[in-house]
Amino acid sequence: MIRILPALALLAIAAMPWRATGAEAAAPRKVETERITVPTKPVDPPGKAATAITEPKLGKGAAGLPPLVAKTRQAILDAAYSGDLGTLRAVMQRNETPPSLSINEVGDPIDYLKTQSGDGEGLEVLAILTDVLEAGWALKGAGTAQEMYIWPAFAVLPLDKLTPGEKVELYKIITSSDFDEMKNAGKYTFYSVGIGPDGTWHYFKLTD
Repeated sequence: MIRILPALALLAIAAMPWRATGAEAAAPRKVETERITVPTKPVDPPGKAATAITEPKLGKGAAGLPPLVAKTRQAILDAAYSGDLGTLRAVMQRNETPPSLSINEVGDPIDYLKTQSGDGEGLEVLAILTDVLEAGWALKGAGTAQEMYIWPAFAVLPLDKLTPGEKVELYKIITSSDFDEMKNAGKYTFYSVGIGPDGTWHYFKLTD
């Protein structure tokens, strides 16, 4: 009987559930995880989206202009070609507020144009106005609150990328020496005209 007891004790120990030692219990268990790949959205090449938004629409004459814009442009041209500043004043007064003629406040718009005209009567400025409006135009800010039809298109175009034909058109408005100065400034700085899509004449002034 005494010899049987050790054997029974060994069998009892073998039947007990296994427990990890302290070192084994503390060791982290590796759990297999599934890697999930989220598909990425294709990205446009740098500059592509910006170009689509900021590149202005270009045109010439009345073709492509909204009817109200074309009407205002023609009214300004007719007044300028008449040589009658009173007629130009009437066109200005169609606006709720007169078009801006300077970055600074001016008094009477016609008197101001006379002071800016080399002949002192405003006729030289009228000639400039016709040259500007007969040049190509650019639509800037299409579909935004700042949408504007601008003459000449050179006011929004990079001067260092003009074609020979575009330079010929530019020389109808400015001299070659003026062009050299503008290239140094990095932009067109002579007179420009802005008309809103509703036909409102916003400005006729030296480009900022």
